[in-house]
Amino acid sequence: MKVINSDTVDSGFDEFSSLDFLNVNLAYAAVLNLSKDTKKELIYDFSLNRRLDRGTALAVALALKEYLQKNFAGEERIGIALPSCFPGVVLNLAVQMAGKSSVNLNFTMGSDAAGTCVKKSGIVSIIGSRKVREKVDAHTPDFPWPERFYDIGDILKEIGKAGILPKLLAVRLLPGKLLAKYYGIPERGGEKEASIIFTSGSEGSSKAAVLTHRNLMSNAMQMWQIGILRETSVLHANLPLFHSFGQTIQVWLCCIFGVRSVAVQSPLEVQANLQACRKGGSTIMISTPTFLRSYYKKGSPEDFPKLEYVIGGAEKTPDGFIEAWEEKFPKIKYLEGYGLTEASPVVCVNLPSGLKREKFCPQPSATKKNSVGEIFPGMLARLTDPDSGEVLPFNSVGILNLKGPNIFKGYLNQPEENAKRLRDGWLLTGDLASLDDDGFVYIKGRLSRFSKIGGEMVPHAGVEDSIVKVLGLQDSEVPLIAIGSRVDEAKGEALVLLSAVDIDMPKLRRLLTEAGLPNLWIPKHVVKVDSIPILGSGKMNLGAIHRLCK
Repeated sequence: MKVINSDTVDSGFDEFSSLDFLNVNLAYAAVLNLSKDTKKELIYDFSLNRRLDRGTALAVALALKEYLQKNFAGEERIGIALPSCFPGVVLNLAVQMAGKSSVNLNFTMGSDAAGTCVKKSGIVSIIGSRKVREKVDAHTPDFPWPERFYDIGDILKEIGKAGILPKLLAVRLLPGKLLAKYYGIPERGGEKEASIIFTSGSEGSSKAAVLTHRNLMSNAMQMWQIGILRETSVLHANLPLFHSFGQTIQVWLCCIFGVRSVAVQSPLEVQANLQACRKGGSTIMISTPTFLRSYYKKGSPEDFPKLEYVIGGAEKTPDGFIEAWEEKFPKIKYLEGYGLTEASPVVCVNLPSGLKREKFCPQPSATKKNSVGEIFPGMLARLTDPDSGEVLPFNSVGILNLKGPNIFKGYLNQPEENAKRLRDGWLLTGDLASLDDDGFVYIKGRLSRFSKIGGEMVPHAGVEDSIVKVLGLQDSEVPLIAIGSRVDEAKGEALVLLSAVDIDMPKLRRLLTEAGLPNLWIPKHVVKVDSIPILGSGKMNLGAIHRLCK
């Protein structure tokens, strides 16, 4: 790793960015890999109780490609509403084979938000599952399904064996390059739009992030370079495909680099995930602390016979949880990472020592306490002052800025938002962080999750952690409290405590004071709620929290 001017981390940006591999079409790269060793298992779909090899996956994707080209000829973007499953993987692959862009729709969001996403992306058709649609309609009857809705099961029945078997024969016999040429798979991707992923909407309305072939190829390659995933790995794939990680890693990395996966349709199905780990032999699970808490509470070491690593991301891991996890599961290392949709999505992750690293990661793998790991190969990172935009030295606290081939080019049709987030090729993440001179990142929190009270920046997450500790709420599987703010004429802002449990405020103030919390950090108001608003990704719904606090 090279350090420039003592304020910027350079992890081989120029050399990595020049790799021709990054400009290859996602589908073409997948065909080249899947056409090798075609009888090797690719996916164990636990929810559908099916094991599929590489050749079958490729043959089904090729058949779906022809179906899409015939029936969706005038549509540049195809809506997809499928969970983590074999059909979801092959359909995403087929969309790229057909030269189109995928829009994996978040079917766990409310009708208004989903309607906005459909409108923003301009999709007129969705391929999904009738069973998924029935579940969605049961709790969101006015979900905005477009008029053209296709069930993936019906499509596969229509294609039938007659449409798949000739492809399977070709897949078994032909080398990858000849196969790709015969079926007209585009070879170059580069800056062509590959997928629209909607941000979680945790701070307001979801934004349509446009990810290119180069973005997704870069992040898959970066994950491969760090050495945590190998051809012998078995990825526990339970994150939704509308989540950027679910698509980049569970679909593209697995198809392009040949990593086997165990697919489970929802991370919320705790017992199903425990059974899938046992039966599928998952060796690595990448999830959110919210979901991992459930597996910790209800799982036993026997449920994870081959699991070596869990990686927590998308939200801060609660204090003490890593130690508790590793005490209960001493053979499973808990690692923290960090990413965001706009980075396709993974940016850094702590790594166990002794990993076999690739060319762009010559330094030893390592973990640093309280960090979210080392900046990925091929990236630049720096910190800037939230007010002035001035570049700050290492070990300061500022807005984390990132540059790399995995960084998106902007949100769809949102020039004003793009101007705020992208400057001279740098992504302004909106996260307050610190960088050390080894390139490790220490996240302090979202800028939007700080309140300026009496001139002091007060972190909402820090206050939440303190309240959870003094009230003994650490064992809950779901958040029971959340901090927001409202306007206060005297001090600018006032903290508001949302609570799903009864709170004795005089007692809480006393406990927080005894714990050493500054007076400014103690909430001024408390609001009782039935539950803390949560998104389908497991993260707190900050937009809903903000509205409740106002």
